[in-house]
Amino acid sequence: MHDQRDGRDGGRDQGRDGGGDRRREGEGGPQGTEFLELELSRMLLSRASEVAQEAAIELMREALKERLRERIGGELAAIGRLAADELADDVAANLEIEARIVARMQSAAGVHGRLRAALAQGARASEPRAAAPRRRRGKR
Repeated sequence: MHDQRDGRDGGRDQGRDGGGDRRREGEGGPQGTEFLELELSRMLLSRASEVAQEAAIELMREALKERLRERIGGELAAIGRLAADELADDVAANLEIEARIVARMQSAAGVHGRLRAALAQGARASEPRAAAPRRRRGKR
């Protein structure tokens, strides 16, 4: 379970460096044997020890959850529901605000077109009207 680095492994770190006792090209062993892991069993034992520690921690977590559920599960569930409801209310409020912002942005995006139309209409309204031809008054 403990890391036993005492230097007797020749600096190979018991295979945990990812390379183990892999041969480098030009270093020991015949060509084509680079894939060999000469101390595979030591590396596997080391890794098994790490996995066993992880499994023990996982079992402790499960036992802790079970015991907490037995002792105060109802209270924890009530707190969890309250927290979930608060989060749901916050999310709903944020979504409403976002929708209002998007609607306002879309409305503002069309303001330039509406402004041009209003100015054009105003210009037509303020143009002097062509005077209707006056009728000559005939002699009575």
